[in-house]
Amino acid sequence: FDIGRTPNKHLAFGFGVHYCLGAMLARMELKALFGALLPRLKSVELAGNPELIRSTFVSGLKRLPIRYQLD
Repeated sequence: FDIGRTPNKHLAFGFGVHYCLGAMLARMELKALFGALLPRLKSVELAGNPELIRSTFVSGLKRLPIRYQLD
């Protein structure tokens, strides 16, 4: 993972005629969630090992256990 990488297009919401109609709503919901939650977080840490999705079709996390404290 390189946080300074050049931004690239991803396929999370599809593209072209297959672009997700709910993409803007999802982005607005996430912006509202993180805008309300992040200022209240005192700490966040892993609470176990991440569990990956085992598939030849998709990849990603199945579980990411975390522990957090709010102010």
